[in-house]
Amino acid sequence: MNNRTIRVIVLLVSLLFLNIEAAHAGLVHKLKIYIRHEFTEWQLFYILGGIALFGVLSYIIFTPVLIGSEKWAWYKYFTFNPVHQKYQDKRDVVKKISGILTHKG
Repeated sequence: MNNRTIRVIVLLVSLLFLNIEAAHAGLVHKLKIYIRHEFTEWQLFYILGGIALFGVLSYIIFTPVLIGSEKWAWYKYFTFNPVHQKYQDKRDVVKKISGILTHKG
């Protein structure tokens, strides 16, 4: 490529970025006007606080508990347990859970 082609490419890319920034600024301005028109002064903060509180509570409720020396509970939570699992493996899991329950109770 020669210098003229590179200059045209750089010019077109810079104009593209300017156009995107101008469109973004216009959309953000319209969004701010819409939010101010639709919500009262504190209503938006109440809605955002309620969403944040709901998120924290759902995280607390639905997060699995680590049992024993597991490092990441979600890994075993979503793994496939075959039907033909060994009896000893099942006994080990029950023993681990009963040990935790007897120490906490």
